[in-house]
Amino acid sequence: MRRSVPVRATRPRPSTTPGRPDQLRRTARAQRDLWGERHHPQFPSTEQEFTLSRTARRLSAALAAAVVLASAAPAASAAPAAGSSGRWWTGPATVAARGTDLYPESVAWDPTRRAFLVGSAQAGTLSTVGLDGTVRELAPAFGMVSTLGIKVDLPRGRILVAYSDFWIRQAMPLPQPPTSGIAVYDLVTGQLTQRIPLFEDGGASFANDLAVDDDGAVYVTNPASATIVRIDPDGHAAPLVTDPRLAPEVVGDNGIVWHPGGYLLVGHYETGRLFRVTTAGTPEVTEVGLPAPLAGADGIALRPDGALVVVRNANGRISGVPDGKDSVTVLRSYDGWRSARPVRTADRWPVEGPTAAAVTPYGTYVLSGHILALQTGHGPTPEFTLRRL
Repeated sequence: MRRSVPVRATRPRPSTTPGRPDQLRRTARAQRDLWGERHHPQFPSTEQEFTLSRTARRLSAALAAAVVLASAAPAASAAPAAGSSGRWWTGPATVAARGTDLYPESVAWDPTRRAFLVGSAQAGTLSTVGLDGTVRELAPAFGMVSTLGIKVDLPRGRILVAYSDFWIRQAMPLPQPPTSGIAVYDLVTGQLTQRIPLFEDGGASFANDLAVDDDGAVYVTNPASATIVRIDPDGHAAPLVTDPRLAPEVVGDNGIVWHPGGYLLVGHYETGRLFRVTTAGTPEVTEVGLPAPLAGADGIALRPDGALVVVRNANGRISGVPDGKDSVTVLRSYDGWRSARPVRTADRWPVEGPTAAAVTPYGTYVLSGHILALQTGHGPTPEFTLRRL
């Protein structure tokens, strides 16, 4: 893969929006309120994973049982869900969002707005989704691209979005060269402040999902290549690692999360394998031992209790990935993600084509944005769904 030309970060100018300091203070309060003093207060360290007490295990089992009971409530009703700070919140079991032709592929939770953020595989926009299903555009499209993976970076006051014209280019000829990268938006205003081009080397131009580490470095997957790219805090992009196990026959590495233990977890869509990737020194890629592969693994999300939510779908069947299915699996590891086992599986997910999940104070919500309808031309779709796990 051709190296991306280093791009110097354009630091956002201080906003003249009245009340911005108050907004930033509210952002800090939101972070403490929803996640505690640290970004992920309930993540155990590697040593703690080995020495989890019986009391903690019993408490985890009780909370898991409560979540199972809550998810069994009727879709139209609201049921309590445990917040990561130990408080109990009330949220809907299902959010039916009205957004004709948006086709969102990824979702993130914005604690400053207490709303979801979604992109658009068709329109290239960034929108908020309220718990009542109200959709409002936060940022317009900046070109003929799909907006895909989304991360809210609270400490740095920004929203990071992976974008690409890969799918659009497959559907129609475009007057532009292959376009792909990371877009940076101001968390308060929603204004686009920076674009960092990545993977713009022809057919492999497909920035798909991203993760952010504690220092603000960004890691980006590309299902059309075997390379994970790192963008340093100053905005310079370079390959982190290239590994043949990440390479695709059809669709390769996809979902990615940063673990506070100092490594990445990366899912491979077509093989269903999960990888642990260290980032310090010389990066090392090791496969996480699973009882069985999770073919069709798309978006992944790390919960504050250390469990990993893996969203699977059957969308790849039209491209030659036969083993995927619409389901959600929760994995847990007790050895620093050298191995993991399922602790919960929701087979036959009730809404077709789930692609991503967002962890919120109301529980984990799974997005079904009708991507398959877009790929097969069976749209338009008047709404998309966020359903609590």
